[in-house]
Amino acid sequence: MKKMMTALAAVTMAMGMTACSETAETEAVAEAGSLAGTWRVNLDTAEFENDTRNFTLADGQFQCDSCNPPYGYAADGEWQTVDRPGADGQKIEIVDENTVRFSSRLGDKEMGGAVWTVSEDGQSATAEWTDLGGDTPVTGTTKFTRTAAGAEGSHAVSGEWAVSDVADINEEGLAFTYTIDGETLTSSDNGGSWTATFGGEPVAIEGSESNVMVAVERLGENSIRETYSRDGETLSSTDITIDGDTMSGVSTDARDGSVVRWTATRQ
Repeated sequence: MKKMMTALAAVTMAMGMTACSETAETEAVAEAGSLAGTWRVNLDTAEFENDTRNFTLADGQFQCDSCNPPYGYAADGEWQTVDRPGADGQKIEIVDENTVRFSSRLGDKEMGGAVWTVSEDGQSATAEWTDLGGDTPVTGTTKFTRTAAGAEGSHAVSGEWAVSDVADINEEGLAFTYTIDGETLTSSDNGGSWTATFGGEPVAIEGSESNVMVAVERLGENSIRETYSRDGETLSSTDITIDGDTMSGVSTDARDGSVVRWTATRQ
């Protein structure tokens, strides 16, 4: 199904970059608690663990030190060529000593971006972002708390940041639908979809520009796991449990161990 807009995707767009990881929400279950239907993410239930990002902006260069693998480009406000999943061009514009603007594109298609503003005391930051990768633009706000300072003389955005809150995401970024037909599960959202067999091989996500595959398996009577991979490497997994009209998810990045817990409600 769709990337979890609460953290991994939202944080990604908050920095104007394609995902360092991809995650989703999912579930399947017996008839009474079936996954089938339309769901909406409850942003106020999202909890983040070990979910940090580390950036350096200094001497005319931007570096994403926490990306996998780390990479960087010239911070001159012009489009720079990058080799990232879902993007071949990025740029960063320095607005002032506390504010930067990130943008990302794939070919001639704008993929989205964000305006990142650091507080006057330098201990928190707010990113207002737009994701243009779906059928309808998704907007939202991600808030961060500083966990480590940047190098002396670097821009205020430099350093290590932990996600503290995600808010104001429009409906297109929160709603998703599941359909079950025997042993096949179909997931669809704003511009993305896939159909996979429980216990089967990974399948491509239609509408995704980052070549991510997904496989699904049953964990129990009312729970499943979605596993996301690229080129044979596991990126993340999401364990879903259904209790009536409530979906509970735990999304874990396989590479850095960061975790997002969240719920969704059947519509």
